[in-house]
Amino acid sequence: MKKLDKYEILEEIGRGGFGAVYRARDTELGRVVALKIIRNVPTDEAAFVKRFQQEARTAAGLNHPNIAPVYDFGDADGALYLAMALIGEGRTLRDLLAEHAPLPLEQALPILSPLADALDYLHRREPPLTHRDIKPANVLLGGAEDNLWVVLADFGLVRLQDATSAKLTKSGAILGTPAYMAPEQADSKRWGDVTPLTDVYALGVIAYETLTGRVPFGGELPAVLHAHAYDLPPAPLEIAPHLGDDLNDVLLRALTKPPSERYPSAGALVAALREVTDARTEAAQRETTLEQLETQAQKLLKDGEWLEAFDCCTRMMRLDPGRPATLEMLTAAKQGLDRQQAEEVKRRRLAELYQQGLQLLEEKNWEQAISALEEVVKGNPDFRDAQENLAQARDELQRARRYDEAIAHAEAEDWAAACRAWVSVLRGRIGYRDGDAAKRLLDAVEGLLGRYEQASAALPLYDGLLVTIKKEDWAKTAELSEKLLQLKPDLGYPQAWLAHARAELERQQEQGQNRAVWEQDGKEMVCVPAGQFLYGDEKKEMELPEFWIDKTPVTSGEYARFVAAAGHEPPEHWKGDVPPQETADHPVTYVSWNDAAAYAEWAGKRLPTEEEWEKAARGSDGRKYPWGNDWQEGRCNTKETGIGATTPVGQYSPDGDSPYGCADVAGNVWEWMVSEHEKGGRVLRGGSWYSDANAVRCAFRSRLAPFASNDDVGFRCVSPVSLS
Repeated sequence: MKKLDKYEILEEIGRGGFGAVYRARDTELGRVVALKIIRNVPTDEAAFVKRFQQEARTAAGLNHPNIAPVYDFGDADGALYLAMALIGEGRTLRDLLAEHAPLPLEQALPILSPLADALDYLHRREPPLTHRDIKPANVLLGGAEDNLWVVLADFGLVRLQDATSAKLTKSGAILGTPAYMAPEQADSKRWGDVTPLTDVYALGVIAYETLTGRVPFGGELPAVLHAHAYDLPPAPLEIAPHLGDDLNDVLLRALTKPPSERYPSAGALVAALREVTDARTEAAQRETTLEQLETQAQKLLKDGEWLEAFDCCTRMMRLDPGRPATLEMLTAAKQGLDRQQAEEVKRRRLAELYQQGLQLLEEKNWEQAISALEEVVKGNPDFRDAQENLAQARDELQRARRYDEAIAHAEAEDWAAACRAWVSVLRGRIGYRDGDAAKRLLDAVEGLLGRYEQASAALPLYDGLLVTIKKEDWAKTAELSEKLLQLKPDLGYPQAWLAHARAELERQQEQGQNRAVWEQDGKEMVCVPAGQFLYGDEKKEMELPEFWIDKTPVTSGEYARFVAAAGHEPPEHWKGDVPPQETADHPVTYVSWNDAAAYAEWAGKRLPTEEEWEKAARGSDGRKYPWGNDWQEGRCNTKETGIGATTPVGQYSPDGDSPYGCADVAGNVWEWMVSEHEKGGRVLRGGSWYSDANAVRCAFRSRLAPFASNDDVGFRCVSPVSLS
């Protein structure tokens, strides 16, 4: 067992340049201390001993919870010793950093803050004290990890800021640890004497190391001293990008070369670090609040609580005015409020209109009542009372009109129409039960009128049928026969002629009697005979002279012959004047109305009017599709097929052909018409591969600017010249 003076040496707990520190027991007082023993006393022993004794007395006079108390000092067996409080079994900040560096700021502050308190205590004394050897090895750590007791120790280099103490320091001697030395310690001629700001610099180095995991300058002694005196420290962000600009700036200010540009005290440095933490905490809290408000606003928007959502978004705007999600939700809330306000205005207006409608009903002003109530029902289709009152107004107006019609027909001596109108008036006015005499009488009168009107309507159709049979106009014969059968389905005479006419039309089509080849472009055309047909969704009767129309849309191969012969600009997706080989028999696309008109002029034809095209597509009977009134998949190329592109012309023949043998008039490509659209541009007909079933109806219309082109727009031509 070793012993020095009254101290029993238990174990070594640290070693440095001047000596070692031991865990020892005071044999007189029985307490365990940290005993620092200096054996290598310098050559100027007397001066060194005097300085040691003075600084030991100074340290012993300090009283601060974060400064290690000095119990005793002396000399024995040729060595100097200093007895201090043993903190945490000798564990230091150097040990902690070796295991866990870098530390997050929130973990570093509980260490740096008490260390700064200790330094400020030293620096505020009269005269001020400067430690001059602030480093992790001199920062003792006691207590648990989550409740550290931080103590500054080793005042072997502490310096009184007066002339007396200066005489005790050997001129030119390097006092301190190089990695933590301030510029004035490395080159006093350049940066001046050691002051309390020297310790602030060292505290900045410790903060730098704690937060980045490394000291600003490392290496051999001369290089480190030169770097502290003359080189800029590496930016902390370069070592630890997560630190952020704010923390980077604080650390670099603590390490400025001129002492006057550093933080004025250790506490000011820690306060700057704490401001960073506070700002980040505030930002995190603000972000948490924003996220909570955003979740709340999203729910309110979903539930249609527009006013509450708007208030929530306004609070978010105050916290972060530039947040895109906030702006988006604020806009949605504002739009919802606007809609809500508009709906309220609409509701009040509909209520006023409804009251007006009821008043007009009382006044028997049926037309204005209907107008008001129709607007109410249109604005609120579920308003049952408005619907019932509207139905009543319409019934009353209908009865009034029937009465006027009966009078007008009687004045015109149209007795059948007058009787029917009068029966309608009577049905509305006479109250009766099913089966009574009044009802039977009216039913009998209507039955007689029906038979009379049926016979009257059939007479001109019979006359026309005799003429068309004589002319062998089988298309018109079929049309008139169908109309007669619609009047009375059990008529045998029209049934026979309808079957004969259809057979003749099929025979003509098979023999090609209604087909010819156009000389200029070599394209097959079909004949559409003169006569009446039903046009548009309203099925208005129209009449056209005979004309011929291309059986199929113009193909890419046919258009290529025109491009070569006329020197016309080819479609944009062609390679030169040649279309893609795989689409040569497909309808040509990416052609404008101007391109189509130029082709027609070159071929000696023209583009069809929409009336001509519609008759060629639907025949004379007003059918919905070229093949009939029911939609049938597999008869044309539309969106429903899933092909997603054009197909060869005629691929769906004969199932998809019109009554006159026109192919591809439904789907594949829209077709340019010569007709102008009332809203501008030129009319398009027929739908395309991209269209649904509604758009390929024979009566459906669309439009496009004449200079525009698309991948689903083509054309076919017509000729008014007979090719029979």
